[in-house]
Amino acid sequence: MSYYARDDFFNNPEVLNRSVEILKGHLQLDWMKIDVPEAGCRPVDPRRGLTFDDTNVGAYGWDAIPEKIRHNYSMAPRGAELPPGLPHLGYDINRKSEVWSENAPALYEESKSRHWVPSREVPWDAVEKVAHSEEFERGLAQLYTDLTSMATCLGDIPSKWVWRINQEMIELKMWQCTWMFDAAQLADVFRKRAIAGGTGLGRDHAPLGELLKSVFDSGNYPCASASANLLLSGLMQTLLRHVGSVSSNEADQTIARFGVQDLSRSLAYGIGHMQYLLSKRPHEAPALSGHLDEVENALVGLLGGSLFISTLALVTAGSRAEAGGAVPRVTALYRVMADEHAARRRAAGIGSEASPLEAFVRELEA
Repeated sequence: MSYYARDDFFNNPEVLNRSVEILKGHLQLDWMKIDVPEAGCRPVDPRRGLTFDDTNVGAYGWDAIPEKIRHNYSMAPRGAELPPGLPHLGYDINRKSEVWSENAPALYEESKSRHWVPSREVPWDAVEKVAHSEEFERGLAQLYTDLTSMATCLGDIPSKWVWRINQEMIELKMWQCTWMFDAAQLADVFRKRAIAGGTGLGRDHAPLGELLKSVFDSGNYPCASASANLLLSGLMQTLLRHVGSVSSNEADQTIARFGVQDLSRSLAYGIGHMQYLLSKRPHEAPALSGHLDEVENALVGLLGGSLFISTLALVTAGSRAEAGGAVPRVTALYRVMADEHAARRRAAGIGSEASPLEAFVRELEA
């Protein structure tokens, strides 16, 4: 990165003299003489409005982004004229395949159109009419506490990387902003639901922390995307579907339904990102697969932990007395989790012959 020395504009006579001339009415309009492509974009579907797809034209479209960006390191939007002397903003992710997915622009538009407001759309009054035991509510509170931590980590991933990505990939960065917001909203609603139930939040535990640390500490963006979108989002989606199936409370079912919807976008981006990356750089598949195996190993630590598996058994059975008999159903849930995760890995092109998650579930089933 080149050094950029800031000007002392206030003590610069040239700047002050120019300002005085402008205030006298001597405007400088040479900026109007620019060489940029003209474009006229209109909504293909008026009901949907003007979307990113409608503006994917010529030099303004993402199809024009080169694999390696070398011409623009400023905040200028793609297609703007770039005069000499623009400061270098320090972007160090300048390769399109490192972050891009062909579905990112559409996922951004979908996130906006399907935005929901938990404070209004969750029927919070239903929490006052819980038709389950206090033990079940305590188990739900623990599960929602874990989900709060997971959602917080899921939102921290794009925030850790977005400022490093070249501004030329604006649609991708806008998608990351909605990804952060969706994750923040999920963390918010999970925490509120745990508190609203009357028992309060649950307990944090080291196996969960180790899993989230392994995701957050991913050494590069592709590894972070694979572990956050394919594994962590998949885990959260499985847990939410389970909550929606075991709780008869309308608030839980609403949270589960919207949460599964939001997490589907992260899963779609994760698969699309891996597919695009490996279509350009297939040699990176072994490293990505090895990283996911490491994160799966941390996931096994969580799934096999006493606190987590007993929480799932309790909410599955509905009471503490029957929790022991629900372990086979928890094992079946783990099987669904392992099968879906393996399918995502195959779709993304980073399957594993020695998946720790698959090996763990087989041990449980045996």
